[in-house]
Amino acid sequence: MEATACADEYEHAIPGVMYTVHNIPGPGIDLEEFESEYSLGCSCTIRCSNCFCTRGSPNYKDDCILDEKLSGPIVECNPHCTCGENCNNRVVQNGPVDSLVVSKIDGKGHGLFTSKLIKKGQFICEYAGEVVGIEEARRRVEANKNNMNYVLVVSEHIGDRVIVTCIDPKYFGNIGRYSNHSCDPNTNLVPIRVEGPVPRLCLFASRNIEVGEEITFNYAGGVTNSVHNLSHTPCLCGSNNCSGYLPHNTI
Repeated sequence: MEATACADEYEHAIPGVMYTVHNIPGPGIDLEEFESEYSLGCSCTIRCSNCFCTRGSPNYKDDCILDEKLSGPIVECNPHCTCGENCNNRVVQNGPVDSLVVSKIDGKGHGLFTSKLIKKGQFICEYAGEVVGIEEARRRVEANKNNMNYVLVVSEHIGDRVIVTCIDPKYFGNIGRYSNHSCDPNTNLVPIRVEGPVPRLCLFASRNIEVGEEITFNYAGGVTNSVHNLSHTPCLCGSNNCSGYLPHNTI
């Protein structure tokens, strides 16, 4: 049986963490910018393949992201679009797969697993939490340098601009916060824009993920992992090409 999309009704395995389905604004974020939404949409009637939202070619096929679109940027259709809820360019907004299970792992805390087959390219879930500014992210990383650090920093290169998104799910987060790092991950982290310019950071399967398999991604967030980008925290992923230490994004 393959995993299907569902309304996000997951809960936290750790007390003291508040569940949030989508990102919430934190310190250092312009609230007006965070809450801004697209004012225009496409005029498609059934399928979107060459319009304002897809930027000239489809983002998904059979609800799976196309490999050539992994580098983004990807924009899904929004409430102003005329294509309707069944449009093929609405995937992330339909919710995570219904097969996610949080389990304890000896020596690693918790991990995220699947109880059903997840197909290559399928959307799994967001890595949602508190969106914070760069200075606040730097402060939190420094304050937690000897403890578990959840802050994810993703840099997007769009034209001549670099857009940095910092998300901390330590106290406010969704099911994605339980996905561990691997130097040989089975998902891709992709920024997807749905309502407006602030991206959602989304996990898509980079290959078929079998029943009972742990769901992992590279904490480098798209930044090339080299000796200059490694932290002092040992990596426990156990993959054959493990670099020995968790990646570290300079912010």
